[in-house]
Amino acid sequence: MAPAAKSPKRKQVTENDAERPSKKAHKQKKVEEVVEEEEEEQYEDTEMAEEEYEEEEQEAVEGEEEDDGKPKQSSREAHEKQKVLRQERKSNKPGYEVITDAKKIWEKLRRGDCDRDERIKLMKDIMELIEGRVSDLIFKHDASRVIQTCLKFGNSAQRNIIAGELTGHYLVLSKSMYGKFIVTKVLEYCHKYRDTILSELKNNIRKLIRHKEASTVIETFYGQHANAQQRKALLAEFYGPEFTLFAKKSKDAEIHTIDELLEKHPEKKDGVLRYMAETLGGCTDKGTVGNSIIHKALFEYFSRADEKGIQNMMEQLKDQLAEIVHTKEGSQVAMLCIAHASPKDRKHLIKVLKPFLNKIAKDEYGHLVILTLMDVVDDTVLVSKAVLGELSKSMTELLQDKFSRRIYLYLLVGRNTKYFHPSTIQLISANDEVRSKTSKKDPEVRAKELLTATSSSMIDQVTEHTGELMREKMSSQVVREIMLHALGDKTAAVDAILKLCDDNIEKENHIIEHRFANRAIKALIKADTAEASDDRAVEPLGFAPKLFDTIQDNLVHFATSQGGSFVILSLAEEPSTQKKTLAALKSHKKELKAAAVSEAEGSKGNLGAKMLLDLLDK
Repeated sequence: MAPAAKSPKRKQVTENDAERPSKKAHKQKKVEEVVEEEEEEQYEDTEMAEEEYEEEEQEAVEGEEEDDGKPKQSSREAHEKQKVLRQERKSNKPGYEVITDAKKIWEKLRRGDCDRDERIKLMKDIMELIEGRVSDLIFKHDASRVIQTCLKFGNSAQRNIIAGELTGHYLVLSKSMYGKFIVTKVLEYCHKYRDTILSELKNNIRKLIRHKEASTVIETFYGQHANAQQRKALLAEFYGPEFTLFAKKSKDAEIHTIDELLEKHPEKKDGVLRYMAETLGGCTDKGTVGNSIIHKALFEYFSRADEKGIQNMMEQLKDQLAEIVHTKEGSQVAMLCIAHASPKDRKHLIKVLKPFLNKIAKDEYGHLVILTLMDVVDDTVLVSKAVLGELSKSMTELLQDKFSRRIYLYLLVGRNTKYFHPSTIQLISANDEVRSKTSKKDPEVRAKELLTATSSSMIDQVTEHTGELMREKMSSQVVREIMLHALGDKTAAVDAILKLCDDNIEKENHIIEHRFANRAIKALIKADTAEASDDRAVEPLGFAPKLFDTIQDNLVHFATSQGGSFVILSLAEEPSTQKKTLAALKSHKKELKAAAVSEAEGSKGNLGAKMLLDLLDK
């Protein structure tokens, strides 16, 4: 019988072998131990640790005194003894003498009244102390401030020496409570080391952006110092580890954006979106969703995910929506959330945004989110009370702000290119298609209901704050549109404007002569007969005849003044006041000619007065 074939020998796994960690695990454990040691060292340098140590010393001193049976020392003696012990403990730390000497120089260097020559000398002295020892000082909170100051005030060569010594430490520094500030200073002052920092952070962006300390470094890098290529590199790690700019494979080395990625690897779309959803979901859990790099990644995800993916991400994001509206991409994500949300979710989103509405309204991108709420939410009663009603508490201030005034202009004139740049209109209208699927109410009906609900409060603002609003450039335009397009009785507002027009003509900055206010007044004069619908009042104002009666006695004064002549010209061109105005000016041609001809060489004179003369000569 043939002998049985010998089976290949297998290496027996002993109990000790099973417990022995792998090389990778051992390496990871070693890194974790280093980080733990650094964190412990950071903690020891805090004031809390100092206080705890002093308390222990005090107890020890008191205990020794009681054991010896000797009388207790006075508080001063005990304090002196503690001071000596503390000094001994500090002096035993590595680098103590260097840090002490460097801090003495730093105290002078950081002062605002330190002149240039002295600062150069101090920088030279401090560099002699720390050069070659920078990596030993970076995790100490006091020494960290010294390094930051050196990076701020040093010359290019000195900064590069420090940055060079930090090479290899940037990843750990980014996670440090104190070290992160050094990294941000290197990013700010040492341009040539930005790529070095990026290379050290590579393949860790996903973890770092969710780290309490390191997320500050990533955001500072992405938002303030990175060029286009570096931004793409930072974002690439959101798409998956195998598709970063740092990929070693040549076929992936040319991928710079998610569009290029999906074009080259369309089969990977689902996997990439899953990876992005997992990463971004972690950011919402860790509270780092306020970073602009997250907003960009969120927008890329929302722009490509299906409805289910959008709903899942929105569920994680909805309680933190107010944190993302301050950037362009963040506001677009918020607008998409509102557009895709159900009526119940929209109500919740309004509740989340309500405490911050005033701040959001004044933001360059945040106000677009409020416009989207006005565009898509069918419950106009909710919007008029919870959103516009909340804003009305500070409407006077909002009407004068460059961005928040657009909320009221949007109510009054819609997407008018006179006040909204085409690119802004494009951002707002991007959600129209989604709105058609998620909202039932006709857009024109919705807009009319909101205008009706808000008109009375806008008219009241003009009535109560006429002078303030009309003399301000931004708000004077809103006053014009309120008087033309708001719905309701405007008699009180018209009377308030006429009262200002009747002020003493000797008063400085008279409303008719004011460069912003008189534009609104001219528009009101022509409001009843203007050909263009944008310039015509929705309800007759009868402003021109009332204004003529108010300023009739001072007509010549305004006709010959630089600011007021065009207001009088508008009265002379308006059919309802044309005859009376020209008749009143006919006997004052001499004054008009004097105003029209300027004595100053090269000046064109009063153009309004010239045009009035032309009308009189016809």
